[in-house]
Order: sequence, then structure tokens, then C-alpha cells
Amino acid sequence: MFRIARVLVPLTTIGAVAVMIMLLSPHGASGDVRSASSDEYVFGRDAAIDQPVHGNVQVYFGNVIVQSVIEGDLLVYGGDVTLREPGRVTGRLIHGGGTVTGADGRVGRVYSMSSLEGATATLTTTAVVLSLLFVWLVTAVIVTMWNGREIRYSSIEIRSSALHCFALGLVALTSFLLTAVVFSYLIGIVIGIPLLAALGVFAILTKVYGMIAVFHAVGTLVAGPRTREQLAARKWLRGDIAMVVVGVLILGAIRMIPVIGPIVWGGASVFGVGVALATKFGRREPWFLAWRPAEV
Repeated sequence: MFRIARVLVPLTTIGAVAVMIMLLSPHGASGDVRSASSDEYVFGRDAAIDQPVHGNVQVYFGNVIVQSVIEGDLLVYGGDVTLREPGRVTGRLIHGGGTVTGADGRVGRVYSMSSLEGATATLTTTAVVLSLLFVWLVTAVIVTMWNGREIRYSSIEIRSSALHCFALGLVALTSFLLTAVVFSYLIGIVIGIPLLAALGVFAILTKVYGMIAVFHAVGTLVAGPRTREQLAARKWLRGDIAMVVVGVLILGAIRMIPVIGPIVWGGASVFGVGVALATKFGRREPWFLAWRPAEV
């Protein structure tokens, strides 16, 4: 039984990772952007847009041929852009490292990344993500100031039992989803609404605390002191808040990478939920009554 468990746990984890990648991978990454109602990303290959897209399109290191309507912005870096009838871009066309052909009368505004207007337009396409990362940074610092010891304990758990935290996070997220579906059927009854609200609050708190622990773990792995001598010699980067800030900056920078960023951030969320439940939010107490032998 022990040998079976040693093989089953890694296989289950690999399968869960594959499913998560398929779920988190943005549409259109294969190169042919079909009809869609969300943002599309293409990385490292050419793209042919021959169906309407209701959202923004971003293409990195590839050429683009627009033969349909993009109801949003088109961002192209490291490739050429060609617009053919009836191709249109209702928003902005932001390009860098390539040429634009056929844009007259078919694009709202054309910007080059080398210009001030183009740089500003490029930043606005990621303004929402940057704002969320700033909120994460402020929240992480505040929580760590009040619960530094708990965050540190959870960070140690991630680094020492990563597979356990990841597997528990997958089970927890699946349980949250299934429980939410069950509670949604009780909305018609008065008790269903508070149950669903309580589940939502608990899931949010678990995600927030767990991500802060992941930030601390990443910051410690990258910039943490390895010996007491290094710690004593440092004037900066020596506390829990510093490790959390470093982790936010690293994962935030990865989050900005198309396609790869959402996948890495989703994986960090799984680790976070798992470690929050594994350590009971850093208190290292059993969730239920602990068994003790009877005393005579």
C-alpha cells in the first residue's frame, strides 16, 4: 500500500497540474484567433484573425494578419501588422519592432511603443493588473505586520512540504467549488444565502492569507539570508515584511508575462490555499479535537 501511495500521489499531482494549465491557458495561444468574447494572447508565432474578437488581442514575437473586426485594442510586439478588408480595429493599435500596413481608415488610433503616446497606451493595457498587484502589496504588508510569526510558520511549511501543500490546495479548491454548487441550490431557501456568503468569505480569507505566505516563501528562497552571519551583516532585507515585499515583486513581475503569468499565479494560489489549511492559518493547531490517550 505504501508503494502504491508513493506512485499515486505524484501521478495525481502531475495530472492536476496538466488540467490546471489547460484551464488557465488563454484562448488563441495556438496562433489562429477564432471568434471570442475575451482577451486573446499569441506568443512566439504568427496570428491570423479571420473571425470577430470581442476583446483585446496581444501578439508577441509574431506577425498578425487582421481580416475581421477586433472590438478592442491590438498590441503587437516584435512583428508586422497587416490589415485587409474587412479587417478593423475599433480601439488602438499599439506596435513595436515591426511595420503596419493597411491601417488607413481601419484603426481608431495607431501608436508606436517608441513614442510617449505608445508607451502610455501600453501601460494602460496592464493598468488593472498593476492596480491589483499594488493592492496585494499593501494587504500583504499590513497582514504581515500583525501576524508575522504565523506567516513565517506557513512559509516554512511551503518550503518543507511543497507537494503536501499543493495536493491539499487542489483538494480544497475542488471542495470549495462543489460546496458552492450545493449551496447555490439552497438559495431559494433562506438558509442558502448565509451559507454561500460564509463559504465565500472563508475562501477569500484562505486565498489572501495563503498568497501572503507564498510571497514570504518566494522572497525567502530568493533573497533570504542563508546564515546567521549574513543576517547580522544586513541592514535591509532581513525581516518578514522585506521577504513578503520581495515575493510580491517577483510573482508580480511574472504575472505580467502573457500566458505564463496567469498559470504561475494560479499555481501559487493552489499552494497558498493548501498551506493556509495545512497550518490552520499559521497557528499549527489541529482543525478538530486531537486524540489523546486516556489517563488513569
